[in-house]
Formats: sequence, structure tokens, C-alpha cells
Amino acid sequence: MPFRIRRPPEPPVILAQQPISPQETLSPPTIEPSENLAARQSEPTFSYNIKTPPNPVYSQELQGIVDEAVKIASSKGLPTEQLSITLFDVSNSQTHTFAGYQNQTLRFPASVAKLFWMAAFYSAIEKGLITQRESAFKNDLEQMIRISNNDAASRLLDKITDTKSGGRLAGEELQTWLKKRTQINTFFQSAGYNDLRISTKNYPIYYLRQEGPIGRDLQLRGDASQPIRNQVTTDQAARLIYEIYTRQAVSSVASRKMAYLLTRDLDPKAWKNDPSNSIQGFLGESLPTNIYFGSKVGYTSKSRSEAAFVRTLDDRAIYILVVFADAPAYAKDETAFPAISRYVFDRLNARGPSSLQ
Repeated sequence: MPFRIRRPPEPPVILAQQPISPQETLSPPTIEPSENLAARQSEPTFSYNIKTPPNPVYSQELQGIVDEAVKIASSKGLPTEQLSITLFDVSNSQTHTFAGYQNQTLRFPASVAKLFWMAAFYSAIEKGLITQRESAFKNDLEQMIRISNNDAASRLLDKITDTKSGGRLAGEELQTWLKKRTQINTFFQSAGYNDLRISTKNYPIYYLRQEGPIGRDLQLRGDASQPIRNQVTTDQAARLIYEIYTRQAVSSVASRKMAYLLTRDLDPKAWKNDPSNSIQGFLGESLPTNIYFGSKVGYTSKSRSEAAFVRTLDDRAIYILVVFADAPAYAKDETAFPAISRYVFDRLNARGPSSLQ
């Protein structure tokens, strides 16, 4: 494995925020008790379990940090119109704060889509929609999340949606296939992930001998002049990371498993000699090695993206940072993401846990 994971006994957990006053009550994340699992499993539709998005408080202080992060990209000659950033500060259990830049703009997430497929997979397992044992998919899950393997992701997406790639279809057969595949979109959309689309596979897929979509996967993309692509906002990716680390995503047990899969070792000895590592050129490269770091990256020749959770051992800084850059210039530049990440880390670590002013 390219990552020698130094796992803590348990991945860090974001503490639920508490009401701060009768006049301004925040909605704390709700961790459903285990007895509700059976009720969720009996739901007739395949849908994500957390219906209400988190309710952090907008922070002008964080906005200043995000604005400086955008300036870092601009100072490197990179186009900021194709950049989106979401920053969640969760260091204070009484109030979680956020800020962003174009954070509700839908962008191509590249392999960050696999973060969402992972959550949907665990939901399908818990609901009994996938009848095989979870252990049968252990290797594909690890390959998909830890090294972003497209073959593993293809097999898992097929399993979740009960579809297979293949030749072109027509009529009712095509409509049935499209409905099945796009249920991965409605799984999240029905829970407030508005307009999210993650039904398209990542390529190349070697076991299918496909460099790009063909047949029914090409039909899924629609008009060739304006093909349908996966699209996610940085807010949506940050929300899912948040729900995983508050142990709400699917279930407490599933969230813990997902957090383990996302855990990365920042020690250069663990990744420096691996040409396919997900640290170099991304948010983790510039950070101290003695922190907890969980992440999923996405990369193509035309984009660079990452959703990450960062926690220092002394809990001075606990935050979620998501950066999507949907432009070839970012794919070529390996300095912007590390520079943005280090700036955010230094600012939040220097001032310690947040508090409302």
C-alpha cells in the first residue's frame, strides 16, 4: 500500500455544537440511536439518512482567511473564477463556523466523487440492498479511497446502483438503466444536496479496457456538445466530511469505518517514493506530520480538488477545508494547494479554538 497508515485507536470525532443562548440557538448535529437503524433499513427508497444540512454560523474572521487563500492562488497567476473554497472551523463545541469563496458553485469534483460513493455503499450495505458481506468489498473500498483506483470505484458504483457498463441501450431498457444509475444522485439530493450529480464513472477503467465512456455510459452523458458531468459544490463535500466526523453519516459504525479509510500519513517516508501519492501537490504536503489528517483528493489533467479534515493533537485547530479548482492551470501547479493549506493551518492554529464575538 502506498500509505503506511499510523492509525489512532479511533479517528477524531467532531464534538456536537451546543445551543449558545435562548435568543440564538444552533441546531446541533443529531446522532441517531442504534434502534433507529431498523427503521432506516425499512425505508422504501434508497436515500441518505441525514436530511437536514449542518447549521454553522458565518464567520467574518474565517472569511478573511478564505479571502487571503484566494489571493494566494491569484498571486501565482492562477484563475480564481474556476476556484471554490469552503472552510469549516469546528474547534469550539459550542459553535461551528464557516466561510467560503464560490462555495455553492457546482464544479467537477474528479475523484472526490468517490467520497460520496463510499457513503452510499455503506448505506446500501446497512439497508440490505447489497446482500454480500461487507468483507467481500474490503479491497475495492481501500483501493478506491486510499489510492483512488478507478477500477475499484467502477465496480462499487455498479454494485450500489445495480448497473453495469456496456454497449448502447434503447427504449425502456435504456430508461431503466438510467434510472438505476442516477439513483446515486437522488440518494443525496433527497437529503438536501441540491443539484449534486455523481453518476458518471472516473476513467480510465482498465478492466473494462475503456479510456473514456462508451456505450450506455456515453448515453448517460447526453448531448456530446454539452456532456453531463459530475458536479458537486465545496459546501456539499464539506458537509459530507462533517457528517462523517460527527459520526452521523449512515451510522456511527459506518462513519468510523469511513474515517479510517480517509486517514492519511503525512510523514514523507510514507508517500515520497510513491508517484501516485495523494499528498504531494495537495493540502497535506505542507502540514506538520504530527497531526491527524483525513482526506480525499481528485485530480485530472484539467482539475485539482480535495476535501480534508485536519486536527492538531492539542485540539487548537480542528477544521474542514475543501478546495476545488476546475481549470488546467491548477492541474499543472503543485504549489497552490499546499500554500493555501499551510496558510489556513497557521492562522487557525495560532489563534486556537473559535468563539463567537
